[in-house]
Amino acid sequence: MKSFLTVLFVLGILAETSYAQKIILYEGEELNYIVYYGFIKLGEVKLKIMSRKTEGDKIIYFSHAEMKTFKGIPFVSLNSVFDSEMVLNGTELYSRRFKATDYKAEGNVDIEYGFNYDSNFVRVKKINNGKTEKDEKISFNENIKFQDGLSLLYRARLNSYSSDNFLIPVFMNEAETSVSYYFSSKKDEISIDLFNYDIQSVRCNGVANFEGVFGLSGEFAGWFSNDEARIPLKAQMNVIIGNVTLELDSFRRAGWKP
Repeated sequence: MKSFLTVLFVLGILAETSYAQKIILYEGEELNYIVYYGFIKLGEVKLKIMSRKTEGDKIIYFSHAEMKTFKGIPFVSLNSVFDSEMVLNGTELYSRRFKATDYKAEGNVDIEYGFNYDSNFVRVKKINNGKTEKDEKISFNENIKFQDGLSLLYRARLNSYSSDNFLIPVFMNEAETSVSYYFSSKKDEISIDLFNYDIQSVRCNGVANFEGVFGLSGEFAGWFSNDEARIPLKAQMNVIIGNVTLELDSFRRAGWKP
């Protein structure tokens, strides 16, 4: 009887997790953020789940992001786009392919990662101003599934249903690294300019063990809507100029309102 009840319990968790994935990974979802340095608006971040397709028992999601500083901001400049192919296999989400383009006055930098999990290597290609700077295979240990800089956000949203500690393998800057985070079981009330009322949220705290875009590194905090969508509402993080805040400014997602 105990074994039977255990099976029912596990099946219940898996069903709930599967349902959560379908709600969170919403095809066509668009989320737009303003980046603040104090009261100064530095720039914007745009996220979108472009499309999805089914391959056997896996679902492939195609996500896109744009990050740029506003014109007239002194000392800092950023204009980058990112594309990630994310694999949802059962209850697991991981990166299959990642591409980033950094637009610079002196020439664009293109980076592409292709993850081959059957053979345990990632194909890394880096093109700087039209010239191939790197094209090699980097081996990794068996059974590791990596996140890239974009898929990591969606993985965290899925993990937000749990209050466990997470240590997530990440492939960043042509090398293996990781990010650690946990979600508080205590719900926070937060406010953002987009809504004229406080929003109940799930808080995430963590440490990025790498240097990401715009010098992102170290400790960070984020707040996700305490509902089925787990929309990222706000984040605080360290970048090259100090502490910045990202805040949801607009969205396109049918039926969602916190």
